[in-house]
Amino acid sequence: MSEHRDRIEAAFTQQAAAFEDPHYNRIFTEDVKWLFEHLRARPDDLVLDVAAGTGHVARALAPFVRAVIALDATEAMLRTGKAEADEVALRNVVFQRGDADALPFLDATFDVVACRFAMHHFEAPAAPLAEMVRVLRPGGRLVVADLLAGEDAAVAAEQDRLERLRDPSHVRLLGADEIGELMREAGLASVTADARDIERELGPWLRQTAAPAAVADEVTAALRAELEGGRSTGLRPFEADGELRFVHRFGALTAHRPGE
Repeated sequence: MSEHRDRIEAAFTQQAAAFEDPHYNRIFTEDVKWLFEHLRARPDDLVLDVAAGTGHVARALAPFVRAVIALDATEAMLRTGKAEADEVALRNVVFQRGDADALPFLDATFDVVACRFAMHHFEAPAAPLAEMVRVLRPGGRLVVADLLAGEDAAVAAEQDRLERLRDPSHVRLLGADEIGELMREAGLASVTADARDIERELGPWLRQTAAPAAVADEVTAALRAELEGGRSTGLRPFEADGELRFVHRFGALTAHRPGE
């Protein structure tokens, strides 16, 4: 296992228990309906959820499709998701451990492939994207959703620095244009993009990853410095109800594999 995969395993094993707690991660739990608008799932669809984490998307989508495979590299995340699926007797979700760089499926298997909140953890995102396209059937749809980088390179670099302080498994945020270009290079057509801003509380966001006090202090100081006219962090901090908050830009890009 590479050093980066070790970091992912450690980070998400630690986060598994609280990953779907809306107090820490509202953007992950409450905005799934927005993603479904882009999926356009049909009752007969076979769906793959790549880098699924606890399979929140897979479980929410399962009642509306034939079946969903939730694939992730971290066993603790899958165990947490399977327990939730078993609790509500979901029978058409399969939880499978696997690597997004080498999906354990034959070519042209799935009608829909979804990947959410994962691109910024991939060291070389073109590789997993190529794998997602490979396992799509002709005419199949791919949806990639993730946090988006700021348009200014220096601002994006500072945003990545702070994200990486909070979660060492973070690699780099991509812009919507960059994700779209990667999708086209992978052979997809009719790429469309949508985006929205999500306000988040700083404290719960830091606590979700059990950020050490020194890290929390450094991130907080950077956001407060921006509020006072300092360097832009890309997180657009503000204060509300006595709490320090910030803004994440969340994008969803959809495309289809040509054919049929």
